[in-house]
Order: sequence, then C-alpha cells, then structure tokens
Amino acid sequence: MLIGLLIVSAAIAEIKSGVLLPDGQEFVSWEVPFEFTKTYYVDNNNPSASDNNPGTKEAPFLTINKAAQVLQPGERVVIMEGVYREKVMPLRGGTGPDKIISYEATPGAKVIVKGSRLAKSGWEPSAGHRIGRTDSNGVGFKIYQLNLEQFEFNGYNPFGMANVMMERAYLRPKDEAELKPHVMRRGMIFVDGKRLEQVERYRDLAQKSGTFWPEHNGMVVHVRLFEDANPSEHEVELVTQEQVFSPQKRYLGYIRVKGITFEHAASGFPVPQRGLVSTNCGHHWIIEDCVIRHANSVCLDIGNQDWTYDKPPQIGYMIVRRNQIIDAGICGLAGPQVIHSLIEYNLIENVGWQNAELAWESGGLKFHGADGTVIRNNVIRHTIYAPGIWLDYANKNTRVTGNVIGDLIQTVRGGIYLEASQYQNMLDNNIIWKTTRGKGGSGWNIADDGGWGIIVDGSDETIIAHNLIGECEDAGVKTRTVEGRIVESRGGTSYWNQVLNNIFYQCGKSIDFSHKENTAEGNIYEKTRRNRDLGLNWLHTHEGLRIDLPAWQKYFGFDKQGAVADMNISVDLDALTMSWSAKDKLPQIETGKHFQRDLLGQTVGKRRYAGPINQLPEEAATLKIDPRQ
Repeated sequence: MLIGLLIVSAAIAEIKSGVLLPDGQEFVSWEVPFEFTKTYYVDNNNPSASDNNPGTKEAPFLTINKAAQVLQPGERVVIMEGVYREKVMPLRGGTGPDKIISYEATPGAKVIVKGSRLAKSGWEPSAGHRIGRTDSNGVGFKIYQLNLEQFEFNGYNPFGMANVMMERAYLRPKDEAELKPHVMRRGMIFVDGKRLEQVERYRDLAQKSGTFWPEHNGMVVHVRLFEDANPSEHEVELVTQEQVFSPQKRYLGYIRVKGITFEHAASGFPVPQRGLVSTNCGHHWIIEDCVIRHANSVCLDIGNQDWTYDKPPQIGYMIVRRNQIIDAGICGLAGPQVIHSLIEYNLIENVGWQNAELAWESGGLKFHGADGTVIRNNVIRHTIYAPGIWLDYANKNTRVTGNVIGDLIQTVRGGIYLEASQYQNMLDNNIIWKTTRGKGGSGWNIADDGGWGIIVDGSDETIIAHNLIGECEDAGVKTRTVEGRIVESRGGTSYWNQVLNNIFYQCGKSIDFSHKENTAEGNIYEKTRRNRDLGLNWLHTHEGLRIDLPAWQKYFGFDKQGAVADMNISVDLDALTMSWSAKDKLPQIETGKHFQRDLLGQTVGKRRYAGPINQLPEEAATLKIDPRQ
C-alpha cells in the first residue's frame, strides 16, 4: 500500500513526492487541489467589523475564533492584516481532502495572532520587598510592579503555575540548579518584542536588567527593564494564554493553516506536548508558510500529545512545510505517533533555552513512533540544551534527508538522535555541523555526555549515508547498546547499522561503534584531525579500541572503499553557505537507488562522491547550502 494515499474518488489523483522511504516505496501525499464552497472574512481593522456580522468581505467578523465556530467542511476563512489577541479554537474539521477547512492570511498581509495582553497602565514603583536586609528597593536601578487583577485569566493564570505539568519520575532526585526550571512560572513578559528573563527571587532583580519576578500568588509581577526604563513608556506584553490555536475537541481532521504568525504561549513542560499551535491529536492537517514563535515550552505539536492518552481513531498524515518555528523553551516541533507525515522546508531555531534537556522531551524536532514519515530539507540551528532531531521509541520506515542541522550547544545528545527503534530508518544527505557536550544530572546519574553528530541508541539496521558531519566535540557517528530498554519484547542491540559514504571533518572521533556487528563503507576522513590522540574510530567491544583507517580496513573489513583526504571545510549556519576544497583525488561510490539526488537537488550519475553534495572541488569554493531553496 502506498504511504499516505487515500482514495476518496476517481477524480482525486496521487501527489508523488519523489522521495523513497527506506523500504523503497515512494512517499505519496494525500492532498488535492483546493476548491472552497464558501469564504468568510475577518478584519479587526475594519471599524464595522463585528462577530454579529455575516462574515462577508463587506461585513467581516471581528475575531478569527468567530469564524472557527461557523466554518463547515469545504469552507475557508481569509484573515485581513492585523494583530489579533485571542485564542482560536476550531469547532470542527473537514471530512476529506476535497472538503478541508482552511484558515488563511490574505496574501501578503501580516496577520499576527497573540496569546498575550498589553499592559499599558497600572505600573507603579515596586514596594513591599527588599533587595537586601536593609534596602527597601534598588539603589541605582529601578524596579516596577503591576497588579494583574485587570486581566481575565479564564481559569489559567500562568504567573501562578509552575512549569512542570504533572508528577514525573525525572524530578527526583535533582539538585537545586537542575530542578530550578521546572518550578519556575509559565508566564512570560515581552518588552518591545524582547523576552524578559524570569528570576527566582525578588533580590535577583538587582543582579541583571531585562528580568521579572512574579509574586507567589501570581497576581503581581515586578520587572526591571533594560536600561532601567519605565514600562509605562514601552510596549509591554504579558503572555497569559496556554495556547493560541487549538481545537476545542481532540481528533479533528482535514484542517489547513496558512500564512499566519502565531506567538506568545505560556505552556507548561511536556508531557503532554501542548503547543502554542496544536492539532490536539488530530489528523490530516496542513500547516504551511506560518511563523510560530515565542513559546515557554513547545511551539507546535502534532500527533497524540501523550503516550498515556487513548489511541486516536485516526492519527498522523500531517504536512508541515515552509514554516518558521522560533524561540521555544523546550521543543520546536513535537509529537508522539507521527504517522505517514511530511515535514519539509521549515526553519527551526533558538530552541531549548529553558535548560530542561534531562526531562527527555527536548529538541528542535522531537517525535515518538514516527512511521512512514519524511523529514526533509529543513534548517535546524542554534539550539542549547536540546538536540537537533530526536526520534524516540519504535520509529520505523522513516527518512531524515537533506537537512542542515547545526550549532547545537551543550546537548547530551547531538545532531540526530535515533532511540529505541528496531526497524530500519534512514538518515542521509544531511549536513550536521558543530555539536558540543552537555552537562549531565542527578536524576538518572547522567554524566556529562553528548556532542555527537548522529547517535543510534539501542536501534538497529539504520542507514546513515552521504552526510557531512563536522566539528562535533565527540563522535561524528555513535552507536550504543541499551540492553535494559525493552521495546516490544527485547532490548536494544544496535546491530546491523550501516555507515556509508559520509564525510567526517574535525570531530573528536569519527565513528564510535559499540560492537563490530555494524558496517562502515566508503567514508572519507579528514587527514589533519583536531584530536589525533583520540584515534580515528573506536570499537567498544575491544575496551575502547582506537583504530586508524588501515587497521579499520585490515582487521575488521570496514571502509575498503574509504579514504583519508586533505580537506578544508567551513560552514556558515547563518548565511547557509559552505566553503570547501579537497586536494586529494577521492573515490566515487556506486549510487544507491535512494541517493539519486544530492542535498541541493542535483541529479547524480551511476557513481557519486561521499557526502551530501556531489562535488569535491580541488580549489576552495563557496556554495549556498540552504535546502529550502
């Protein structure tokens, strides 16, 4: 059966992606051309707009949520430019690919939906608390306070709620520093578009400007702005909503969201994974050309939110493309049971600042149980305390291809983390650049670890091919056996993984196999290594044996077609350019059927070079590496 194909009528044709899944079948999309039977309009800048209007262009609705209550299958709402401070809660979904419900920004319009409220009045000099034992307030700086009784919280006051959502085993035991993010409050404050940092105690406001502290009952906040400015003279936004776009009921299907900016959500830490924008366990959604940013926890959730929820009657078949997912405290894009979905051409960045990686739900992208899913041509960069992509538990037949992933700082995992998956998955044609090790913690006695390019953790039969992996503090590719992690009926062996035709550059180690029941072939290793004392490759069944390429070939039969090369490579993750050269003549390897195009979409011949781009110039050359183009 072709993945993702739904036969609705003879008139609906398949949309092929051109991407093969690991099992050799092509990923096929369910979407069809859109034809809508009715269009509603929302325009809060129109003085005659009202939710009592019929929602026509001449008499538009005032709020998007009004449209969300009246839309029927096969209808859409077009939203005019403006800032909408509301929560959009779709009442119903569509009934099929040809009867989808669509929420769209007017082409070219800036439509911004916010989960925050403006704090224009009520600011007073801070009183009632001391910075020190004698000071009643700051000396040489200014602190202001605001009573929040003017806001309608509708039963959800994030300034009085801790980040942790539920009792979790990972909270014990933790030292004070590790526990701190979990017990801080969910509410956020933005001043002129810039997020303030929450501090733990009132007296901490004296140490740093651009900070805020909520009182214990969550009804008064104290702020110290940058340059000790007066908040009444600036645009101050208090983030009061848990979510900005989420259906009232679970399991809705066939919804499209296009071209809208969603920002400001004061959500708690997962699980459950309740995003700023949420499909609420739905299926067959298209989320495209949106900006989703400034979430205390998760920006976007797809899938089932929590593995303890009832199994949905239908799940997956999501399309998430050409979005910008920015500034998430824990995770950019998250979801359990991400079935037959297409994640493509997205920018995900500035994720993980809450410093809660040991809560096990962090990442630029974090999925559980991905099955028949394609993650391609995304840029994931500038994370801290979070891996780039984390595929956790029982993933199968999923392909991660053509992505640029980098600047992953202090993560106990790495660029791509594949965990507890006994069936074949494929990680290919990616650039993974710069990962550093993260600090462990007391919860499970995790030592300082990570900084890998790709880690295959208790997972089998993974194909890791044609990647460029560089400037990783630890191994470019690592496998780890996890005997005690039982998936279905057995532990994780990390057997029969294949590391094929990759380029390793300036990594602490290149390949670190947990045992020899894996394969390495056709890989290119940089000649002048940063950490020569660590050895080229490691094999842990021989007590951490450190092996150069000749011994790797002679004694273990690995990389018979591999080579060492004099290369110079640099990657600019902001400009998305790469400068490189290779002075040595390098081998070309027979092109596998999955690798007929490189990261830049160029068709290759019967044989191709190692790495994601099918050229290795002798003289230094600079090229654009934005896979979204």
